[in-house]
Amino acid sequence: MDYLIVIILVLLSGLFSGLTLGLLSLDKNELKRKISLGNKQAKKVYTVRKKGNLLLCTLLLGNVAVNSTLAIFLGNIASGVIAGLIATGLIVIFGEIIPQATFARYALAVGARTAWLVKIFIIILFPICWPIAWVLDKTLGEEMPTVYSKKELMKIVEEHEGSKESVVDADEERIIKGALSFS
Repeated sequence: MDYLIVIILVLLSGLFSGLTLGLLSLDKNELKRKISLGNKQAKKVYTVRKKGNLLLCTLLLGNVAVNSTLAIFLGNIASGVIAGLIATGLIVIFGEIIPQATFARYALAVGARTAWLVKIFIIILFPICWPIAWVLDKTLGEEMPTVYSKKELMKIVEEHEGSKESVVDADEERIIKGALSFS
């Protein structure tokens, strides 16, 4: 039973860590744009991503609580130093590195599949997280949208034309760059 609890705590640690990096790496305006184009995954993710500071507080508080609980629990199983080393190793490898590497690559897909679970965490931790998020909203203001200059847009079009995943061809690249250069 003790090992099962450790496994569950490590999995929750990885989930919180991966979701923090993955969901907060998604730009709200980009999600809105994808929603307007009919992307169902973006719609699911936007429901939890729209209140960025509340999401941030929820995921970080959940991660810290799980990691602290894991360390305390392992302290009851093994001696202090050994428990600390085991907890650190488990958290770093399975609670941070692997989940963040995975979620960073598949943020939208994983976020869409876990949005329902994130909503549950937000509800559970709301009494603690909402006041912190409110203070952050008031002191820091709204999240800054990503806005590109004409040169950056041209570079993005170049990158799309050169990518095998993109459907932008050389003629379209030339036309778009020409339109952006016209003033």
